[in-house]
Parts: sequence; C-alpha cells; structure tokens
Amino acid sequence: MTKTVGVVGAGVIGACVAFSLAQRGMRVHCVERAQPGRLTTDVSFARLSAFQQPTYARFELSHTGMIEHLRFAGQFDSAPWWHPTGSLAWGDDEDGGDGSGPSFADVAHRLSAWGYRTVWSDAARVNREWEPGIAFPHPRTPVALFPDEAWIDGPKLVSKMLAAARDTGLLTLWNGAVDGIEVHDAEVRALRLEAGDRIEVDAVVNAAGPQAPTVAAMLGAAPLRGVATRSSLVIDLLTEGDPVRHALRGAQAHARSAGPGRVRVRSEQVDARLPAGMRSDPGDELVKDLLERAYRTVPALESASVDRVRIGTAVFPADGFPSVGAVSAVSGYYEAFANSGITLAPLIGRTLTTHIATGEIHPAWARSSPDRLRTAP
Repeated sequence: MTKTVGVVGAGVIGACVAFSLAQRGMRVHCVERAQPGRLTTDVSFARLSAFQQPTYARFELSHTGMIEHLRFAGQFDSAPWWHPTGSLAWGDDEDGGDGSGPSFADVAHRLSAWGYRTVWSDAARVNREWEPGIAFPHPRTPVALFPDEAWIDGPKLVSKMLAAARDTGLLTLWNGAVDGIEVHDAEVRALRLEAGDRIEVDAVVNAAGPQAPTVAAMLGAAPLRGVATRSSLVIDLLTEGDPVRHALRGAQAHARSAGPGRVRVRSEQVDARLPAGMRSDPGDELVKDLLERAYRTVPALESASVDRVRIGTAVFPADGFPSVGAVSAVSGYYEAFANSGITLAPLIGRTLTTHIATGEIHPAWARSSPDRLRTAP
C-alpha cells in the first residue's frame, strides 16, 4: 500500500522532503500557509558553509550537507539555484580577533586541520586577482579562500523541488495553515487545516521552520524544550553590474550576489543587536549601521539602491544540532527543523525519506533525535 505523508511547511527543508518522498513513490500532501519558499527561506543569507561550527561533530554535519548539495545538483540537467562561487573571509587585522573569542585565524586554521579546503592569500593579491572592489583593513591582511563554499537561491530550489514532485503525480500542495494533527492510539491519522479541510495521512513531517514548536504542540505530547531563536537583518541592493564575485565573510559585513545586478548583505555585529525573535521593522538605526558596514567592505555598494529590507527568524535546537527523525511517543510523527536549513535540506530530504520508508536512521542524525527535546508531560 502506498504510504501517504503530510509535510507541514514548504520552505527549503519541506520542499526537499516532499521531493524525496514523491521520488520514493509516496503520496505527499504539502501544506504551506504562505507562498512556498518566500518566508524564512527567502530571507536567509543562504551560504553553504561549515565555517561557524565550534565542534568537529557539528562541522562534520555541515560539511556533509555541503557535499550532499553537490551530489543533489548533479541529479538535474540544470541547477539554477546552485552558485559554487567559493567564499573569501578575513578578520579585522592580522590577528583577526578582538579578544572576545577565537580569532578569525584560529577558526580558519582549525577548519583546515579538520580537512576543510582552505587557500590562504593576502589582501593585495585578492584585490589584484579575484575581488578588486573589496576594501581590506591592510594590503597584508590574511584572507582565506574556501573554494568549496557556495550560495543557494532558496526560492528557486523550492520551486524546482515542488515542480519535480508534482511531475510524479504524487504531490498535492495546499495553501493554508495547519490547525491540528489527529492522533489516535498514539498513531498519526490526519492533518486538519484552518479552512476546515481534513487530510488523512499515515505520517506527518513537521518542517514548519519558525512555526515548528507550534506544530509540535498539536500532538498533545510532551512539549519542546531547549529551543533557541535567532533573528537576522538582510538587505538586498540593486547594483550597476556585479561588484561581488565570491560570497564574502568580511570583518564588518557579509555580502554575496543575489543574481544579476543584485547583492545581499548582512552583519553578525548588527544581528547581535536584534532582539531574539524580532520580526518587525528593524528601524532606521540598524539599517543604517548595516549599510555603512557594507559600504566600508565594498565601497561600490554605496551607489546601489536599497531594494528590500527584511528580518528573518530561525528557530532551532539550542545545542546546534537539528531535530531530524521520529518522536517515539507518537507513531508516524517526524520532525525536520534546523539552524543552517539551507545547508542541510537535501541531506534531510533524502535520509528522512529513507527513515520513513524503512526505519533506517542515517548516521548523520546520531545526535539529532527529536526525543532529546521533549520533557515529561
């Protein structure tokens, strides 16, 4: 009998899960309250990277996700969402740190020791050969090139995955919000939508991103604990030409192309000033701060015009590992939400589908069981 699975959320993780399920021959009902790929996925900086992972276990997971993207893109005649530009990264000065934590150089050398491909150069050479428009602190500033990093056009990836799933004839896409998950005898039976629809399913995948805790609460099982929230301000600029060739992890701002004549910018320093969970207008002061940091990093951006100013909010387990897999208390209920969702989405899609079909748990998720996030009722 063909298994029927409800997927809650059509962001990048939900779309990859829906695609993989349909490719496996399962019937899929994907429920999205907004336009697919246009909420958190669209606001993400969407760089494929393992740079910021503080432990080898988390680094290995992100690195595996990056490798999966390469394999995943190779399945298609074209992959217009995939931009393997490589990344350039540098610190404030030759030491790269301010004393508050590991310096940039320490982090980069640790990654290299873990097997992450790293090519060292200095700012003068970068300006001559790769990125003439970057304003570095000094011509001798050490710069790391991470040639395996890339950026992803999240909405294009979502669109492609849903279209490919539809082509199987096994996907139904619902526009609406989930109002409840029906559970009888500790087994998932159906999804209920706010509009009144009832969708009978054998399993549910909670890929609702920032709404994942709300959807999880619909089970009536033990509540989630140990969940963190992070907000990020991103600004898209309209530019003359394409002043940025690589994804840039600068000391003051990050920047990458967002397509022809467009650049996306963010800053860790600015994001640190955002209240957790903030989703409203960031205010002129924070916008000005981010733009000035971007202009100091790539002076040509000062002549660009602002296209969109948005705040993205991510919800994820506070230990840094995703929640991927089954909740043992309710048969047929699975979770798929994470920090770095863009990086992990194809890996989650493929391996969670195998788990749903066969019960096999991929080694990548050894520390990612949803059960660890539950408390006793």
